[in-house]
Amino acid sequence: MTEKTVQPIRKVQSQAEIHSLKFLQWAVRYLPLWLLRGLMEVMFVLAYYGLGQLRKIGFNNLKQAYGSSKTDKECRAMTRSCIKNIGRSMVDMIYYAEHVEKFMGKVLMEGEQHLVDALEYKRGVIAVTAHMGNFPLMFLALVQKGYTVNVIIRPMRDTKFSKFMYKMCARWGINMIQTLPRRKFVTESLAALNRNELLFILSDEAVSEENGVPADFFNTKVFRTPGPMVFHDKTQSPMLPVFIAKEEKEMFRIYIQPPVNIEKYSSKDETIQKNINTLAYIIESFICQYPIQWGGWLNKRWEQSQKD
Repeated sequence: MTEKTVQPIRKVQSQAEIHSLKFLQWAVRYLPLWLLRGLMEVMFVLAYYGLGQLRKIGFNNLKQAYGSSKTDKECRAMTRSCIKNIGRSMVDMIYYAEHVEKFMGKVLMEGEQHLVDALEYKRGVIAVTAHMGNFPLMFLALVQKGYTVNVIIRPMRDTKFSKFMYKMCARWGINMIQTLPRRKFVTESLAALNRNELLFILSDEAVSEENGVPADFFNTKVFRTPGPMVFHDKTQSPMLPVFIAKEEKEMFRIYIQPPVNIEKYSSKDETIQKNINTLAYIIESFICQYPIQWGGWLNKRWEQSQKD
């Protein structure tokens, strides 16, 4: 299939996604969560077999990560569960954003004292996270707890979806900082730390070799953004891993881990690389606890990095 053929298909898919999200925003005001999830299940069954490329990416990533420890059948089942989880997470995100009180009654926060202590230094907190669980709801929960949340995000290819998400986040009180233009991105990020706020960096994204540092991740050499270390070097802000996972009985648990011990090495480059590898290990360890809830299995960029 040529790029000229793919572009119109992507446009139709994008429009369908936006209309689905807008329908959900309307529906959550009138329909119970169980019914919304039931509708999502029906849509999933109808759409699943049309997502051949996404299924292939997920399967290949899981095979690379687990090798012979999981059969092809198990990897296909995990891929199906991952795709299904994204649909469920979208329903939960939009529903609970409209029913915040109900959502906060389902949030458990583990290790919050680490965050309180880190903010005592008055340098802000570099919060390292991943596309794990319902991470937008994690940001919402922290805002509701009284923290000021800033999230670094790459510009999205789909401008309409980008506008939709930015509007939602602004409504929730989450400040999105785009990585472009670069000067504005750096200025806004440093300003957030100087104001003693939380600066979230999604550190599980694969980046290009020229923009990243090499790291070991699920038996694969990948390239990760040096961002957390660059900002730490400039500000000496504490760096805390923060994740969310959905648990039994419809509970959401936010894990706030102790500050990362930043090791110093003979050169600045080595210091950055070694510590970014530490972060990659922390993220991998958390994914292993909740593998179905990591969206990165479906990321084409990571699949591509395995071939390089």
